Amino acid sequence: MRPARIIAAVTLTVAVIATGSYLALSSSSDRAAAPVASVPPVSLKAPTGDGGATSSEPVVLADGRHPVLLKTIDAGRGTVTFDLVQVYRDEEATREAAKDHLEADNDSYTRNINPRLRTLPVGAGATITANQLAGSNQDIPVTLAKLSSLTRAGSGVFWITVRGGQIVQVAEQWSP
Repeated sequence: MRPARIIAAVTLTVAVIATGSYLALSSSSDRAAAPVASVPPVSLKAPTGDGGATSSEPVVLADGRHPVLLKTIDAGRGTVTFDLVQVYRDEEATREAAKDHLEADNDSYTRNINPRLRTLPVGAGATITANQLAGSNQDIPVTLAKLSSLTRAGSGVFWITVRGGQIVQVAEQWSP
């Protein structure tokens, strides 16, 4: 990669993280946009559970709700590999897409600023829903194995909720 592109990519990444410009798209039952926490720096450490001490393991993804593109689902191991993205709606989608010399689609724009894939375990009691992939405009509860059989390249945005280094919720983003 050329030095100018590397500098531009790093600058954009730092600006996005510094401004916390992730926006949440709500589930199909609540479509209002809400801010989402930005991705934490890699220097964060995972709690060990002993009252405040930390381990040397870096946090894969901070607790909270994050927009992602699902890459692989290993139902047998109970893990999901995903690509973290940024999602914008309405006027902000138009503005952000224009910055990338693109156009927003259906008042929505998804930006993927890096190719890094992350893998997290899915908690035993995690709530998993699909809608369009399940042939519905309503959220349908599915198992991790069923979600694995429904997803494919280009399946669209999903929202994952992470707590304590585990995924506790996976929800397909409904789009018109």
